[in-house]
Amino acid sequence: MSGKSLADAPHRARRRIAPMLAGAFMLTATGTAFAAPSTAEASADPSACVSRYHAALVTIRQSDYPKIKAARTIAFKGDDSLPGSLIFAPPSRPRDPEEMAALRQAVAQARARGRAAWLASSDKRWIADRIVTELGEYLTQDESPYLCGGVPDYLATVRDFAHRIASAPAEPAEHLTIQREVARRAIRQAYAAMQPVPAPHFAPTARGGDPIAELRPSKGAERMSAFLTPAAYSTKKRVYGPVIDPDLPPLAMAKVTPLVSDRDRLAALDDLTEAAETGGFTTPPKRAVAATGSVGEKRDAPQTRTRPVLARLAALKPLVVGKQATIGDPLVRRVLLAAFAEIEALDYLAHRPAGGDPMLATIEATLGAIEAAHTKACDCAD
Repeated sequence: MSGKSLADAPHRARRRIAPMLAGAFMLTATGTAFAAPSTAEASADPSACVSRYHAALVTIRQSDYPKIKAARTIAFKGDDSLPGSLIFAPPSRPRDPEEMAALRQAVAQARARGRAAWLASSDKRWIADRIVTELGEYLTQDESPYLCGGVPDYLATVRDFAHRIASAPAEPAEHLTIQREVARRAIRQAYAAMQPVPAPHFAPTARGGDPIAELRPSKGAERMSAFLTPAAYSTKKRVYGPVIDPDLPPLAMAKVTPLVSDRDRLAALDDLTEAAETGGFTTPPKRAVAATGSVGEKRDAPQTRTRPVLARLAALKPLVVGKQATIGDPLVRRVLLAAFAEIEALDYLAHRPAGGDPMLATIEATLGAIEAAHTKACDCAD
């Protein structure tokens, strides 16, 4: 194939797509594109249905359609408030396929900076622009007797072209759940590394006699037989005991870090930095803290022009990164860096739109509003 034919390939694709879009989106005031069926058997005045539907379209044009244009700006230019890359590199460690998929999705979200994946294709960019333009023309058309006709086919066609520019089906809920567990595990490991080391004790002096006999009766040899013989008998099942040891305190339930909302993730970051300070792992001069914004500083999201969790992570970076890192203990620095990285990946997945693409999500919301308005208003020929 010659260079000219390769260069013209997108244009040939557009020539194939353009007539299909033109035929699908053409809906004029004269009603030549979608002719409504005869309404002789209608139970109400068709003009009343058309008026109600036209009024609903005006409302959608003022409320839902502007969201598409705002999302389109982000889809093409990106969100300048996002850094464009991960603040903390994900730690290199074994991950199962599900965890790797969640991490890849988070990394892709960070690099995209809110931009759509379909921008790499000129044909898809053209289709996206055409959908936005034609929806605007549909919502601004004049009232006509044929306004209620052909709407289901029109919506189906628009959805079909929207699906063509969509990327692979997203699984935000599954990825979010998996990454949340990964972040919780990293947080537990960070707390474990910051626990104080037990002080060594000298061994007790050797004493004569039988050590078992010197124990209290409840801690004597008969306790061992209690674990090996049935403690109670029932005709339904045999229960082995003792189930509860009266000489030992009950085990406390493991604390589960929520990490569901921005507030939860900010609280987890604050608790980790507080534990590092309490454990004596941070030794920054007071001036350095104010200059670098590392420990204890809480910047507002509008000041840093980004999401609150990402703003806090950027402020905590001097704590564990660089030669002048505030934390000198290499083990604590490594586990804290891993916890920060997993929380950052979780935050990207938590803020991912349900449809995977903000612009396509707003287009679908607008189409859903049109569909609901048509069902409610255009019931005269039922």
